[in-house]
Amino acid sequence: MTVTSIDVLDSVVDITAQTESDTISESLITTVLQLTPANQVLVLDYNAEASPEFMVVACSDIFLFEEEKDAIERVLRNCVITGENVVEFSKDDNQSLLAVPIRYGENNEIHAVVFCKADELKGDEVQLIEGLARIYENYQKIISASERDGLTGLYNRKVLTTKIDLLLDRFLIQGTSITDDPTHHHWVCIFDIDHFKQINDALGHVFGDEVILLITAMMKQSFDDEDILFRYGGDEFVVIMHPQPREEMEKTVRDFLVTVNQRDYGQAKDVSISMGAASINDQELNAITVLGFADQALYKAKQKGRNQVAFYEDLIASGELQSLVPEDDVELF
Repeated sequence: MTVTSIDVLDSVVDITAQTESDTISESLITTVLQLTPANQVLVLDYNAEASPEFMVVACSDIFLFEEEKDAIERVLRNCVITGENVVEFSKDDNQSLLAVPIRYGENNEIHAVVFCKADELKGDEVQLIEGLARIYENYQKIISASERDGLTGLYNRKVLTTKIDLLLDRFLIQGTSITDDPTHHHWVCIFDIDHFKQINDALGHVFGDEVILLITAMMKQSFDDEDILFRYGGDEFVVIMHPQPREEMEKTVRDFLVTVNQRDYGQAKDVSISMGAASINDQELNAITVLGFADQALYKAKQKGRNQVAFYEDLIASGELQSLVPEDDVELF
């Protein structure tokens, strides 16, 4: 395969024309398939604390990971352990296997791996794939920065539904349910600061920002590293919690409410929050719907006096809420 500098330049243009993390991954896959002998390509997120450690973000073959999981994970783990490219030869099907680490984040740690499979990979072809992966890595850093809230550093509103839908899509791609344990669910929690406008009006927006930053610090301390934290806007926040039983989730959010109550806010005196929570299950594979459930629960928490958490499932069971059946894709916020 003869690759010209024009081919490479066109591919760089294609990759950097994308504006979202998942579309960049898809563009990278297309580029690698076009410019190299690779016949199958995967992009996988890596999290050493999660289970599973590797999650498919995008792929050229939807069945590849499950069909050859052991061989692929061996190469991926070797890549993560060494922190470098890993090239292996599979005797089972006479194919070359390549894994390239992708680093970004505050500590420049490995957060993803690009995996390729080909009949044969020569040295210059491996270098080309690595070069494309570096372009991908650098551009992901730019996109990642644009997904963060300027004040708190949490994910911003722009990527909230994308993160939930991507989470759900990954499980569909890998052919598994959201969790193998029926008692464990992902959870979405929405909360805002009670009477925050009064704090801003009485003490000024600079003081209000200080309260926002204190709440953010408490979120980072209270929730697990696997949980995804968002500032939705103003004094509104969202947490996507990792799979866990209802009891564990409820203890975490109630402890968080207590932590917020007990904090010293100086002139603001008492600060509290109201929260709504809903589970993500296999029947509700839509981010807008799930967020709508949690938002309805938040509204009920405010109706009942604020400074508390309400659970969507409980409200449905008690008849206080009717099941939400969305008629279209209009956002509920």
